[in-house]
Amino acid sequence: MRKTQLIRLAGGLLLALSPLASHALTAITDNAGDYLATFAGQTSSTDLDVINATVLYDGSADMFKLTGTMNGAIGTSDDGFYVWGVNRGAGTASFAANGIDGVRFDRVILVRPDRTGTVAGVGNLPPGSISILGNTITALVSGAVLPSTGFAKMDYTWNLWPRDGGYTGFSAISDFAPDNANFATLPGAVPLPPTALLFGSVLLTLGALRRRAR
Repeated sequence: MRKTQLIRLAGGLLLALSPLASHALTAITDNAGDYLATFAGQTSSTDLDVINATVLYDGSADMFKLTGTMNGAIGTSDDGFYVWGVNRGAGTASFAANGIDGVRFDRVILVRPDRTGTVAGVGNLPPGSISILGNTITALVSGAVLPSTGFAKMDYTWNLWPRDGGYTGFSAISDFAPDNANFATLPGAVPLPPTALLFGSVLLTLGALRRRAR
């Protein structure tokens, strides 16, 4: 085999094995401007229009990273926030009556532009779990608050839908990503939230102080 062929083969293998390449190839995309006809809010609220979504799971840390990219800067709408629906094995098609029968979930995570978040039925996400960069909002969610209802955590599936908090019911939902389906979890390294890192550093400091005191 020629040297150039070997180089191309090695490059192809590195690309296939790279988490970043995997992320880029499999992150779901959603058409810009595809607001639901039933949405009662303003379609000028481009931060409620999903164009990309990805979920990574780090089994060693038991941590999910939920990332959504919108068609406009996060926080430009007055009452907008983001709902992640996850199917952990017992998901139901709660929107079937509205013609959306492919979106199945058995728990939701609410992510807000003020960097607060809530796992429904469980409680608030720790401070520092949510970050925003321009059009992208990311949430770190411990797998401990998303226990399985039948699936392995790597087999959980997801959908992201923004809502306008000024409205109620289905008319508050601006978009589904994907439109009428769930998408898969990807493997990847996920950092712990800053509060968890701080807690860990405090424990290490206390341990060192105890050792010195002996």
